[in-house]
Amino acid sequence: MRYVIVATSGWLLLVDLQSRQVQPLEQGRPEYYGVSWFPGQKELVLSHSGLNNADLVDINGYAQSERGWLSMGDISSRPFLSAPHQILCAPDGRVICTNTGRNVISVFDFLKPNSFQEEGVGTARWDRLSLAQVTGDHLNSVLLHKDQLFVIAHGHSHGAKLAIFSYPDLSLLSVQKLGKKTGLHNILITNEGQRISCHSESGSVIDLDEESPLWESGVAMYTRGLAVSGDFVIVGESQKTGRDLRRSSLSGLWILDRSNWQAVDYLCLGPYGAVNEVHVLDQGDDAHHGHPFAGLSSLLAKDMRQEISDTRLSSANAAARSRSEWNDYKAVFGSPSIMNDGAKQVSVDQLCLFVKKNKEASELVFTYVLEHCEGAHVSAVLGYCGEGGDCYMAAVLLQSNGKDGILSIWKHDGQAWASLPDIHVPNLPLQGTMQLVTSKDNALLSIDRMEVVSLTAKMLDLERCDRNLGIRWTGGIVRPMEMAV
Repeated sequence: MRYVIVATSGWLLLVDLQSRQVQPLEQGRPEYYGVSWFPGQKELVLSHSGLNNADLVDINGYAQSERGWLSMGDISSRPFLSAPHQILCAPDGRVICTNTGRNVISVFDFLKPNSFQEEGVGTARWDRLSLAQVTGDHLNSVLLHKDQLFVIAHGHSHGAKLAIFSYPDLSLLSVQKLGKKTGLHNILITNEGQRISCHSESGSVIDLDEESPLWESGVAMYTRGLAVSGDFVIVGESQKTGRDLRRSSLSGLWILDRSNWQAVDYLCLGPYGAVNEVHVLDQGDDAHHGHPFAGLSSLLAKDMRQEISDTRLSSANAAARSRSEWNDYKAVFGSPSIMNDGAKQVSVDQLCLFVKKNKEASELVFTYVLEHCEGAHVSAVLGYCGEGGDCYMAAVLLQSNGKDGILSIWKHDGQAWASLPDIHVPNLPLQGTMQLVTSKDNALLSIDRMEVVSLTAKMLDLERCDRNLGIRWTGGIVRPMEMAV
C-alpha cells in the first residue's frame, strides 16, 4: 500500500504514503466527496455537490441544492443529487450514492441516465429544514457486504443508526440504533463480522458493538474518511471549524496498525480543507469495494501544479500577443480571459466593453464566437459617452437564441435601454466576422462580408455615427482584426 486518493471539500489529492508527497489532481468541480471506480476501469467516479456546504442552513438552501452530480472521467450525469456524500461503484455497473440532502440512497446507471432508484430509512424528504430543525437521518456512508447494503445514518444529535438494505432491490431489512453515539461516518465490515466506523465528533475510530473506542487521536479534530488495506488503516482528519472555513482548513491522514490499533504515522497534507473521503488506490481497500484502481499510472502522470504553471505562462504569452492586437482599444469595464490567439473571452455572467482609443476612428472589424445559450450577445457600439458605465451609446446587437443569432438595434439615453422596433434580423451566424463602417451620417454593418443593416445618425439619436466606436459582449469570444479590404 503506497498511494491513496483523498477528497476534500475543494480538492482531489493523490498522496504518496512513502515519499509523503501530496499531488493536487483537481479543484474545479467542488465540493468533492465520494470517490470510487469500476473494477478494471481507468476512470474515477466522483460525486460533486456543486455548491458551498455553508449555504445549507434552511429549507430555501436545500430547495435549491439539487445541483450535485456524478462524473466518470469526462462524462457527467445531469444534476440530481443534493449534498451527496460517499458513493460506491456496485458489481451490477451502477453507482450507489448517498443523496444526503434528499435523505435517501440513490442508485444511478450511466447507461440509463434519465432514471434512478432510491430508498430511504425514514420518510422525511430533506435532511433538515433549518440549523435547528433537523428532520432527516443524514445518510452519509455505504458499503456492500455479502449482497447487503450497509448505510450509516449520522443522526445529527438524535443518535446514529446502521441501516441494512437488500441489494439490488433496496428493500429495507433492518435499522439498528447505535445508542448514544452520533455523528458517525464510514462503515467497515470485517470477515469476522466486526463493524467499524469513524466517530467523527470524538475524533476516534470505534467498534459499533463496543463501548470503548478502538483508537483515539488525543487531539481536538474530526475523523472522516476510512481506508483499510492489509495491516493498516488510514483515517482522514479535519479541523473542527465553522462550515464557512471547511474549504481552507488543514487536512491530515492518520496511519494505524490494524493489529493493535496504534498510530504509526501522521501526514499533514496542508490547507486543502475538510477531508471527506480516503481510498487506497494500488491495493484492495476493505472499507470500499476491494478492487485496486487500474488507472493509477495516469493519475501519477497528472500534476495540477504543473498544469497551472503551464497555463499561467501560456496566458502571459497570450497577453503579450493580445496587447498588440488590442492596442487600438481601451477597456471600459469587464475582465475577460485571454485566449492563446489573443482573443478575449467572457462567460454569460460577465459583460465587457472595449472602445477605440481614437475617438474619431470610423470603422472597426472583429471576429466573434457566441455561446449556444440565451443571454450571449455581441455588439458593435457607436457614440459611446458613458464615462465608464454601461450607458449613453447605440449598439448593433447580435444575440444568441441557443441555435442562431438575431440582430437588433438598441439605444441607451442615460436612463434605460430601448430598441428600435422595426429592425429585427434573424438566422445570423453565432460565429463570424463583424464589420462596421461609418461616416458622419451613416453606418453600415456587415457579417462575413454580407451587408446586414444600414443605419443613420438620426435613427440612433447620435450627432454623428463616426465617433467613439467599440465592442460590447457577454458569453463569447472576440478578437479585433485588420480592416477588411
